[in-house]
Amino acid sequence: MLWLLLLKTALVFLFCAVASAVTPKKTGEERPIFKISSSTHQRALIGDMLQKVADKITNKPSNLSKFRAWSTSSGAGGVKGGGGGGQSRMADDKLCLDNSNIKYFIRTIKLTDQIYDASECRINLNPRMQSILQPTFNIHNLILRDNDTIQTQLKYVLVDEFNRYKQFQDYKFNDFENLNYDLNCLIDYQELMQVEFKETVIEVGLERRIEVDPSCDFNRLNGKFTGTSVDYVSAFVPLNGTFFCKKGKSSSCNRQIAESKHSRYKLPDVYV
Repeated sequence: MLWLLLLKTALVFLFCAVASAVTPKKTGEERPIFKISSSTHQRALIGDMLQKVADKITNKPSNLSKFRAWSTSSGAGGVKGGGGGGQSRMADDKLCLDNSNIKYFIRTIKLTDQIYDASECRINLNPRMQSILQPTFNIHNLILRDNDTIQTQLKYVLVDEFNRYKQFQDYKFNDFENLNYDLNCLIDYQELMQVEFKETVIEVGLERRIEVDPSCDFNRLNGKFTGTSVDYVSAFVPLNGTFFCKKGKSSSCNRQIAESKHSRYKLPDVYV
């Protein structure tokens, strides 16, 4: 389709624009698209991220168990692996959490589709009629619901970022107001059918950089740890979607689970 070709071309230009925009010429420091710190998010979230880093870098299971025991017993939700106690340990813990942060950087951008089940799996057992299957009412709200707070925030941040570029001025994000809920999938005798939902999204590959403050003493867990942990995650920015009919057997639709009761029917066109 022409609009898909135009959008893919726009994505190429957009990624070049983002790549140049995130690297200021004067300082040479790359600008993160999103940053998490104790000033913007709860310390518990920082602590969870640091715990994952500790799990990854710990060399010995015995060290890891000590780390988890310390973290569990600390009233401040500790993230250190060393001794000490009382007010001193709580103060060190606060310093560790407040001075550590998580930054996200755009690395890749591509257009992709995600497919979801949008109705029950149905079979027609009436040899004289075609049964009718439609999308489950308001199913898109369930499909599009995001239970991950960070993913939700990343999505909105990325939409704001993309709206800055003229390559996207003709495109509308989250365009789900006029979905084809009136779709009728006609099912012949003994045929399997399921409605599916195709969501078109911009998939953004992100580098997640967790910068651990020296006060966290992570070098006690691994002497080679440099203070920064890097991994890669994806975020998805929705564009639009459509329902379509999926005929035949699939991973979510087979004769053992197919529904046949309470069907709506119509005469095949050859009899009309």
